Amino acid sequence: MGILYSFKSLKLSSSQETSKLTGFPVWYEIEKSETSVAWFGYLIIINFCSTLASLIFTHKKSIPKAYISYFIYDHPSSQDDNHSTSTTKFFNKILAYYSLFTFVSDLTLIILYPGKFWSSFGSFHNLLELIMILYLSLEGQFHKNKFFMFFVCIKYIVLINLLTITLKWPLDAIWFRAQDLMLDFALVIIFLRIYIRTYFYIKNQNSSQFPGVSDQEDINTTIKFSKFTNQIILLPIAAFVHMFGSIATLFIHPIGEMIFMLSHAVSFMMYTFYIYLDTHYTTNISNSKNIVLPYTPTWRIIFIFLWSIIFSVFILRLTALFF
Repeated sequence: MGILYSFKSLKLSSSQETSKLTGFPVWYEIEKSETSVAWFGYLIIINFCSTLASLIFTHKKSIPKAYISYFIYDHPSSQDDNHSTSTTKFFNKILAYYSLFTFVSDLTLIILYPGKFWSSFGSFHNLLELIMILYLSLEGQFHKNKFFMFFVCIKYIVLINLLTITLKWPLDAIWFRAQDLMLDFALVIIFLRIYIRTYFYIKNQNSSQFPGVSDQEDINTTIKFSKFTNQIILLPIAAFVHMFGSIATLFIHPIGEMIFMLSHAVSFMMYTFYIYLDTHYTTNISNSKNIVLPYTPTWRIIFIFLWSIIFSVFILRLTALFF
């Protein structure tokens, strides 16, 4: 409450820049020197290649049983050896489409500049973050209820874009960046909890059998093994790098936009590498292809979002000290 109250003392500028391309008002202009244009171009190409690779990996028709990973839902009522499970195929596809919408968002950001017009593209990037958070927090039940999934997606897109269009400058920019940072921070927390829980799960496993392989015919020389027994660590690191890039745009101009694009290129290459490991390798540690999703009741999801809101508001308030 103290952070919110401190916004009253801010003197927000009423002047706003206009895009030379579209003529629409923008939140800020992105420097387009020869160096920055080349930098943005290289990173956009990297993002495109990462997106294309992710889509190819996740839509591969046949995957050997040894390569299939499973989510284990760590519900308190489940016995140690009787956890409910589901494959990671759907989640990998969410990651791939997350990369796709981020690529579109980045490309339109460079062309249109950040503003009300661009926010409709950026909101789909944020929507995929929300879908991942709900999927990993609701024991894989989110995508099974098609109506609930459709309702959440439509409601989120309408709410975000309606408020962004309705609010006047600079409240529209503050609102959009606040909810963006909130989802970034929440995703870091979710991925970090999963990594820690999975790390201790794998640490307690016994050695050397082929996880997920029940038929002898599946054990052959074509099976590829990886020493990277917990590829889930890539997810919280990638999410943190992505969040760092978003924060950089608030504090450093014009270098912040270059850091932002670099963070996207790095983080989504890591997501692509995660998908590659998850769909092309197994390990010789029993059950190491299992990923444990910590039990997350409704109150805990609310708690995570509350801390994420506090963090995003704090960062935005801190930004005002520099400008």
